[in-house]
Amino acid sequence: MSDSLMRSLAELPGAEPDGRRSEYITRRCHARLAHQVRGSLVSRLRLIGARAVPVWQPSIAVLALVYLVEVIRFALEVYGLA
Repeated sequence: MSDSLMRSLAELPGAEPDGRRSEYITRRCHARLAHQVRGSLVSRLRLIGARAVPVWQPSIAVLALVYLVEVIRFALEVYGLA
Protein backbone atom coordinates (compact mmCIF):
# COMPACT_ATOMS: atom_id res chain seq x y z
CA MET A 1 0.00 0.00 0.00
CA SER A 2 1.13 3.51 -0.66
CA ASP A 3 1.94 5.99 2.09
CA SER A 4 -0.90 8.30 1.09
CA LEU A 5 -3.39 5.45 1.38
CA MET A 6 -2.02 4.49 4.79
CA ARG A 7 -2.32 8.11 5.98
CA SER A 8 -5.90 8.32 4.71
CA LEU A 9 -6.78 5.12 6.52
CA ALA A 10 -5.13 6.39 9.71
CA GLU A 11 -7.26 9.54 9.60
CA LEU A 12 -10.52 7.58 9.57
CA PRO A 13 -12.39 7.58 12.88
CA GLY A 14 -12.40 4.38 14.91
CA ALA A 15 -15.39 2.12 14.46
CA GLU A 16 -17.70 2.18 17.46
CA PRO A 17 -20.68 -0.13 17.77
CA ASP A 18 -24.00 1.65 17.50
CA GLY A 19 -26.13 0.70 20.50
CA ARG A 20 -29.44 1.63 18.92
CA ARG A 21 -28.65 -0.32 15.77
CA SER A 22 -27.63 -3.43 17.70
CA GLU A 23 -30.84 -3.25 19.79
CA TYR A 24 -32.87 -2.92 16.60
CA ILE A 25 -31.15 -5.91 15.01
CA THR A 26 -31.58 -7.97 18.18
CA ARG A 27 -35.32 -7.22 18.31
CA ARG A 28 -35.71 -8.11 14.63
CA CYS A 29 -33.85 -11.40 15.14
CA HIS A 30 -35.97 -12.33 18.14
CA ALA A 31 -39.16 -11.47 16.26
CA ARG A 32 -38.02 -13.55 13.28
CA LEU A 33 -37.17 -16.53 15.49
CA ALA A 34 -40.53 -16.30 17.25
CA HIS A 35 -42.28 -16.17 13.87
CA GLN A 36 -40.36 -19.25 12.71
CA VAL A 37 -41.37 -21.15 15.85
CA ARG A 38 -45.03 -20.30 15.27
CA GLY A 39 -44.64 -21.23 11.60
CA SER A 40 -43.02 -24.54 12.45
CA LEU A 41 -45.94 -25.38 14.77
CA VAL A 42 -48.38 -24.67 11.95
CA SER A 43 -46.31 -26.75 9.52
CA ARG A 44 -46.28 -29.66 12.03
CA LEU A 45 -50.07 -29.49 12.26
CA ARG A 46 -50.31 -29.49 8.46
CA LEU A 47 -47.96 -32.47 8.33
CA ILE A 48 -50.17 -34.37 10.78
CA GLY A 49 -53.19 -33.53 8.62
CA ALA A 50 -51.34 -34.64 5.50
CA ARG A 51 -50.59 -37.99 7.13
CA ALA A 52 -54.27 -38.46 8.01
CA VAL A 53 -55.42 -38.01 4.40
CA PRO A 54 -53.89 -41.25 3.06
CA VAL A 55 -55.73 -43.21 5.77
CA TRP A 56 -59.13 -42.00 4.51
CA GLN A 57 -58.43 -42.17 0.80
CA PRO A 58 -58.16 -46.00 0.62
CA SER A 59 -61.29 -46.41 2.76
CA ILE A 60 -63.26 -44.15 0.42
CA ALA A 61 -61.92 -46.07 -2.58
CA VAL A 62 -62.98 -49.39 -1.01
CA LEU A 63 -66.47 -48.05 -0.26
CA ALA A 64 -66.77 -46.76 -3.82
CA LEU A 65 -65.71 -50.16 -5.18
CA VAL A 66 -68.24 -51.98 -2.99
CA TYR A 67 -70.95 -49.58 -4.12
CA LEU A 68 -70.05 -50.09 -7.79
CA VAL A 69 -70.08 -53.90 -7.40
CA GLU A 70 -73.52 -53.75 -5.76
CA VAL A 71 -74.89 -51.49 -8.52
CA ILE A 72 -73.63 -53.90 -11.17
CA ARG A 73 -75.05 -56.90 -9.27
CA PHE A 74 -78.43 -55.15 -8.92
CA ALA A 75 -78.49 -54.25 -12.64
CA LEU A 76 -77.72 -57.84 -13.56
CA GLU A 77 -80.58 -59.05 -11.33
CA VAL A 78 -83.00 -56.54 -12.87
CA TYR A 79 -82.19 -57.69 -16.40
CA GLY A 80 -82.23 -61.34 -15.32
CA LEU A 81 -78.62 -61.99 -16.26
CA ALA A 82 -77.55 -63.05 -12.80
